[in-house]
Parts: sequence; C-alpha cells; structure tokens
Amino acid sequence: MVLLNLIWPIISTILFGAPILILWAYPAIAEAVADYTPAKERAWEHVQTVLMSSEYGGRSGVIERWVNSPSISIVGASRPDELFLRELISNWNEILGESPVQLRHSEEPQADIGVVFSERANFAVISGMYGFQIVEGGVGFAGMLVDHRHHTRMALVLIDKSLPDQERRATIAQELYHTLGPVNDSPYFPSSVLFEDRDTPSTATELALVDRKLLKLLYLHLEPGDRQAEMQDAFDEFWDGLE
Repeated sequence: MVLLNLIWPIISTILFGAPILILWAYPAIAEAVADYTPAKERAWEHVQTVLMSSEYGGRSGVIERWVNSPSISIVGASRPDELFLRELISNWNEILGESPVQLRHSEEPQADIGVVFSERANFAVISGMYGFQIVEGGVGFAGMLVDHRHHTRMALVLIDKSLPDQERRATIAQELYHTLGPVNDSPYFPSSVLFEDRDTPSTATELALVDRKLLKLLYLHLEPGDRQAEMQDAFDEFWDGLE
C-alpha cells in the first residue's frame, strides 16, 4: 500500500491506457488422483492450475493472498463500470462472509488495489512504475506485490476502456479476481471467470459455482505459504461441502 500511495498521483495524471491479459500465466501442474470421480479430478486440476502456478514467470507452488481487508480505488471508470465494480465487491464480500478478509471500496486515490481504466498505450508506463512487465496483445492486466510471508501487499489492475461493454466487464471480473490470489487462467470450466482456452477467453461477468467454491477454499481453509500438500488436504476435506 505504501508503494501505491507514493505512485498513485502519477498514475492519475497518466491515466487511461488499455489493460492486458493478467501478469501471471502458469503451466498446469495437475496430477490425476486415482480415487477422484472425473468431475472432482477436473476440479482438482483447476484448483492446482489457478493457485499453484504463476502466469508469465511469477512464483509458483505456494499460496499467496490477502490477510487484511484490502481497499479498492477505481480510477478513470465510467459511471456504469464503477457501479459494476461496486456490485462485484458487494457480491464477493457475501462469499467471503465467514472470512476476516472483506473488500472495501475507497473514495480516496490511495488504496491497496488500484483499478485503472486506460488506453493500452499507457499500460507499460503505469505497470512499470511497480516493476511489472506487461504482456503485449492483451486487453487486461493484473499484478500483485507480496512480502516474504506470502501476504499480498498491493495489487494493480489495468482495464482497456475501449473494449465493448460485455468484454470489458468480463475483463474487469477476471482481473480483479486474480488479485485475490487465483493468479492463473484455466481451460477446465467455461463458466468460470478464470476460463481461457487458447484464444477463447472468459465471457463471465459474475462468479460461477467453481469460482465461489475456490474463493471460500482459499480464504477459509488455506493460509499464505501453504503448498500443494496442504492444498490437497484442504481440497479433499472441504471442497465437496463448499457452495
């Protein structure tokens, strides 16, 4: 948050560039489990892919997430997009209801998560202020800074403000969801906000059942620093009972 506080005024002056596809891209590391049903094995492969591997060279194999309730500042959004984001925050907080972590919309420019609507031409400059390197050709971007305890400290989301409404909102949902800890995309559930299969991106603007269950697994049953063994134990014990 300190870094965001220092640089945010500069972002506000540069404003309005276009987002790209997330700063993480992890290879799937799914391992088949003999006693899982096909449906549960697919869910396990999805969970491994989005939580245990990092997109575009990020750290892999460890849970990294918020332990405080992050504030979210929205910069450069149209009124409909701002209302859409506020609705996302409200709906996701209902899912996180049993968790000590809640999302907080901030009216101030200083925040833990900055969501910036901009033109793509400005993405490299804005993301470079935080040490992120964008991937050319995408329409949305998400990046996180974490500390040595694997606690998320700051996140940045860039959204291409020129996208058509449906695509822009699907990009908002996906990129903001990435900042909560599920940092990779997945080809396993077309209804998921994290879906991506080759050149076919997600069109979801609200969380599917698998997204809701993943969020609860991450924030109710996993801790920063957990690795695959702890994740599989939690998955085996809790996944079927999550809604």
